[in-house]
Amino acid sequence: MTFHYINFRTYSHATENEKSVEEALRFVSGTDKIEKRTAEGYHGNPIIIMEAKLKKSREAKVFFSGLKQQGLVGKILDELEDRIDEDCSFYLRFDKQKAFDKKYELVKHDDIILVKGKIKCFPPGKGSAVKSMKDFLENL
Repeated sequence: MTFHYINFRTYSHATENEKSVEEALRFVSGTDKIEKRTAEGYHGNPIIIMEAKLKKSREAKVFFSGLKQQGLVGKILDELEDRIDEDCSFYLRFDKQKAFDKKYELVKHDDIILVKGKIKCFPPGKGSAVKSMKDFLENL
């Protein structure tokens, strides 16, 4: 299975250590290529948006193999229908605080590193994407 891309995004708020947030993003994404841009919060506070991107199938396989080693693939498989949308995109949310400690934890709250990937599948659609992703994860 291949992916068009896998994007990783997180935010460093004024109350956080920017370098620690960047290290957490590096840990989850597995890449040193981090892009940053600044934004302003609702109350005028500075926010740094950090993003990383994987474009090669080999990089995606390394990322998901790491999740398998941490025992997360089973949980992802159990929730696969909910993690893939009609546009063939999948979503994962990792706890940013746990990533500071070099641990993966899938969560539903907002203090996260968001992972969004686009699945290559034919015919395009959720059913095909779910099947492709399931086959990929089961054969890691």
